Amino acid sequence: MYAILDIETTGGNFGDEGITEIAIYKFNGHEIVDQFASLVNPEKPIQPFVVQLTGINNKMLIKAPKFFEVAKRIIEITEGCVIVAHNAEFDYRMLVQEFSSLGYDYQRESICTVQVAQELLPDEESYNLGKLCKSLGIPIPSRHRATGDAAATVKLFKILLEKDTGKKIINSFQKQLAQKSVKKGLQEFLDSVPATTGVLYLFNEKNQSLYISKSRNMKKNLDKL
Repeated sequence: MYAILDIETTGGNFGDEGITEIAIYKFNGHEIVDQFASLVNPEKPIQPFVVQLTGINNKMLIKAPKFFEVAKRIIEITEGCVIVAHNAEFDYRMLVQEFSSLGYDYQRESICTVQVAQELLPDEESYNLGKLCKSLGIPIPSRHRATGDAAATVKLFKILLEKDTGKKIINSFQKQLAQKSVKKGLQEFLDSVPATTGVLYLFNEKNQSLYISKSRNMKKNLDKL
């Protein structure tokens, strides 16, 4: 299941931006099964160049919900989904940043349609969302607005899925995500081992003993393996 989204922001210095609009389409690989879109009051001014680009101004956001008021809905609609976005690193970072300000550790895997398109459509002149969609015949009625860009990304992702007939590219991204998840889980386990005296028992998936050792500092000993 995928959560295909787009986020508009206030602009500004790295780490100081605020979300002004978000649109999310829950996509099962064939059709949209749920959706959410909303303006968001960032509680900070929008940079003038962003106002010109998106048409979203400070006055429009005065009565819009603040991020904490839409946070639960975002968590629910993206639960169990892989985040898909055009330049996903930016959109995902914005979500993590906003949730972090609420004291919530938001974690999802993500796929960037820029990277997938570069693999599957190597002859395109540009991977800018607007230019790429124009080349592929995908209309974007509201460019630089979250709903318009997210809807266009849904159609782009459909094309990429169809283009990837053997699912090699998409699966390779999924494998990378799985590997990252395993590495993260292993690191969390290593971090949880206490630096105290004890006995280390390591087993494989068949419950066969691989390693036994008594150590005065289990954490230090394990880090050396």
